[in-house]
Amino acid sequence: MENSNIEGLLDTSQAMLDYISGWSESASYLLAATAVVTVALIISYRAKKRILFGAWTNRYDTNDSELGKSIADLLLFKLRYIKRTHELSSTRISLWNTFEDIPSFRQNLDKEIDLLASVQLGNYGKIISGTFTFLFRLFPLFIKPASLSGTINRYGEKKTILHISLDNYSPRKWLKSENLLWEKVQEDLEKENIPEVIEEMAYRIYIDLTGGDLFKSWQCFMYFTRGLRSYLNYTELKRQSDLEDAENLYLQALEFENTNPVVKYNLGVLKYYQYQDHLNDEAIACFRQALNCNDRNLRARASSAMANALGQKYSRYKTGKPNSDETILDAMEFAERSVILNKKLDSAYKSLAYTTHQYGEAQAARENNRIEVITDYEHKSTQIRIKAIHHYKRTLRLNRKHFMAQNNLANLYLEWAVQLNGNKTTLSFLRSWKFRLKESFTRQVVIDRNYFLRKAVFHCEEALKVNPSYQFAFDNLGNAWFERKDYNKAYLAYQNAILYAPNYAEAINDLAMLFLVREFEGYSFQKACEKHKEALDVLKEEPKRKEKLVDAFKKRMTDLEITEKGCPDVT
Repeated sequence: MENSNIEGLLDTSQAMLDYISGWSESASYLLAATAVVTVALIISYRAKKRILFGAWTNRYDTNDSELGKSIADLLLFKLRYIKRTHELSSTRISLWNTFEDIPSFRQNLDKEIDLLASVQLGNYGKIISGTFTFLFRLFPLFIKPASLSGTINRYGEKKTILHISLDNYSPRKWLKSENLLWEKVQEDLEKENIPEVIEEMAYRIYIDLTGGDLFKSWQCFMYFTRGLRSYLNYTELKRQSDLEDAENLYLQALEFENTNPVVKYNLGVLKYYQYQDHLNDEAIACFRQALNCNDRNLRARASSAMANALGQKYSRYKTGKPNSDETILDAMEFAERSVILNKKLDSAYKSLAYTTHQYGEAQAARENNRIEVITDYEHKSTQIRIKAIHHYKRTLRLNRKHFMAQNNLANLYLEWAVQLNGNKTTLSFLRSWKFRLKESFTRQVVIDRNYFLRKAVFHCEEALKVNPSYQFAFDNLGNAWFERKDYNKAYLAYQNAILYAPNYAEAINDLAMLFLVREFEGYSFQKACEKHKEALDVLKEEPKRKEKLVDAFKKRMTDLEITEKGCPDVT
């Protein structure tokens, strides 16, 4: 009896093992099949984001067998040129030039969309072109890349019609493809005019592929793209002719769409970075018009740009309503709006930090930067400054390479340290680490003059690691070394600022004031006066900035107890 029970148990166990084994084998086949289908779908989806260009069917001139290839090749080149221009606007302008605050807005294709010549046109070094063509022929049901083809037809003696079709294109949805068609009717088309017609078609196709509605006409988009290319050239080579070309092309674009928000925004960028009071006002007008659009990202950038331009108006140019915070409060409101629109936009937080920073400085200045005020954590100006520091740090968490945020944070620490001049303390290595740990774990800002100066030097150097020609960071670095009484390092920093921006009046004036210091080995009152005059000559058309430099020079002479005569506008 006992043996039969054991045999029954063994039989049951064996049956269960056989069932599990059979199920596992089926599951393995199912998983393998699922994996194959998934990979096929992924490859198919990605294939549809690769647009293969084939030769056109030529019914315009049947004797010219190469015309179809030439037209397809030209269209491919034009579309790549447009795409490359807009891609460069987000890389060059955003990183290596002093244009990070308000980067140019681009009208870009999905970064995964690639424009490829088919084997019919030639490989052009693109192995992927031939690979997709091979896979398409091998697995036409699964691997079917998007293909762009066209025909050029002649009807009668005068009328020519160009048809372009994009088949199997899937820009956004996995399982849904689109077929797009473009047509152009041209009277009296000659071969030498074909490039102009193809250029028009390229801009029309590009606008449709972006899926946006910011441009209503291809002509506006064409002039805007050309203007953007000229502006990119200007940021690289600093040729005035490129800047003028960019502005003229933007204005030509506005002749077709006089309120286009993208063009208005980029025109504002161009004017803002010329750092002149009246052009800053024109930039504000452009940014205000750019706010009237449906694109959330553009509205965020335009709001950030408005904040920066109003901040410049308040702090750099000293214009607007005198003795009033209305301008800077408006700037802060635009910055806050930018953050709400796009919480991942680094320039939004930077504009909020910058405007908050300037407001805090104004509040402290109204109370003459008294020690008991600027060291009191409960005081309004101190709380505002601490908010600005946190906003700058948030910007840098989003983008460590935001060199303008690095420089502006350095400037905040430097200005605060200068006002703490009567609150000098020694800062040992251990004390510095104690402050760092306290800030890291409590997020509380430690108010200490020497600690602020060290942080100012650190953030200036971080900015220069990203942009080694950034004149504002060199000037701030010089001021930080000056406050630390390392005058030789200050001299080198000022010289670098002027090297990269010969007409940077503030740096020239800072260098002039360094020559007033008797402890500096290059001390020369005469040279100080010469450099001061040079700085003032740069600002002939900007009385507010000129007055600011004169006041700074006078104060330095008073602080150093210099009574010599002979400097222009000072003695």
